[in-house]
Amino acid sequence: MLKREKRLEKKIAKERIKILFEMMEKMKDEDYDLARRYVELARRIAMKYRLKLPKRYKLLFCKKCLYPYKEGRFRVRVRKSRVIITCLNCGFERRIPIRPKRRKYKNQK
Repeated sequence: MLKREKRLEKKIAKERIKILFEMMEKMKDEDYDLARRYVELARRIAMKYRLKLPKRYKLLFCKKCLYPYKEGRFRVRVRKSRVIITCLNCGFERRIPIRPKRRKYKNQK
């Protein structure tokens, strides 16, 4: 039996996810369903190889219906201490806190 090279697999998976999100950015103005499929595939790859999607990718699509955000398909509001992104396709609201990170120790700056 051959031993799996998990580091190499994860590296390849990250590259594929990056490529899929680049393709999604290009296609979201032309074929919206194909762009959604790219997001779906990227998420599935991330789950299979237990990878966290980077925050810059997570903010590009709706968490519920997986549709990429494009002009006219989402609403952004700032309320109190959070940004609220509303998907106009399914109505899902994503709330992102905008507080500074807390320090663990008093002397730390």
